[in-house]
Amino acid sequence: FAPRPAYRITKRGRAFLNFSLKSAAKSPVQIEILDAQGKVIRKLEAPGKKGINRASWDLHYEPPRLIALRTEAPDNPHIWEEARFRGKDSRPVLHWGIKEAEVGPVAPSGNYTVRLTADGQSFTQPLTLMRNPRAPGTDADIEATVKLQLRIRDDINSVSDMVNQIEWTRKQLDDVVKMLHTQMNDAGLLKSVDEMGEKLLAIEVRLAGREPLDSDDKYYVEAYKPYFNLIWLNGEVGSGAGDVAGGADFAPTAANLEVLAVIEKDLTAVQTDYRNLIEKEIPGFNRSLARHGITPLTAGVPVAVANPDRSER
Repeated sequence: FAPRPAYRITKRGRAFLNFSLKSAAKSPVQIEILDAQGKVIRKLEAPGKKGINRASWDLHYEPPRLIALRTEAPDNPHIWEEARFRGKDSRPVLHWGIKEAEVGPVAPSGNYTVRLTADGQSFTQPLTLMRNPRAPGTDADIEATVKLQLRIRDDINSVSDMVNQIEWTRKQLDDVVKMLHTQMNDAGLLKSVDEMGEKLLAIEVRLAGREPLDSDDKYYVEAYKPYFNLIWLNGEVGSGAGDVAGGADFAPTAANLEVLAVIEKDLTAVQTDYRNLIEKEIPGFNRSLARHGITPLTAGVPVAVANPDRSER
């Protein structure tokens, strides 16, 4: 059904999407939000039961990809024994109040299209997002803020992708170490594996920090690295997080732009070292493993988590 217009409210704003199915969908219903240029800015899933269904869009763009930790915590080798992580393949980087900042920007007012796909059949309806009359910023201000947030989101994605690749590689190294201890007695090779693990961890720490890898923010006392700095800046520029009010209804400030420039400078430096490690050192290391009859490290990495709950009801 054609959705009613929604107001662009930056906190808890919603656009309700109602649809009817003649029979229950065999798989989750896919919902896509397209902007005026036809670009998909958000993907959602909803259950599809027979009859009337309702889903909602929280007006945000697609959220950033997040770090999924797979190795032991640097300062807690027993972390996977904790009830909160027992039996899981990965664990998040945690911080009080950060959840609200792990989102995409709130879409500006304008015309959008909702595309719903159920069991291979697609249907579209227009959706109007109206300007909040109480918003102090102009349309140009809000467009600039959304543009800046998308840049921040892309930077968060870059950090997460690098850390997740490193975590996947370090997880494989853990398996190699266990195998060397039980099946081979090669001190030189074991030293080489340990050194590679230390190099990978050093890059990861420069991106995310050492203490956040413990998934326990009671002990976070070190200065933030790019990952947390970007997420908190995302909350400050966007719809808020923790005790940060957010500025999604205003133009970005000069300080916002300067802070992001500093973070991106740090990020660029780490990216250079990361590429050198992945593209030059890892291939040589893999050849050494192969000579010893050990399966080389693979470059693939599981898809990073963007939002644990992709549905919005």
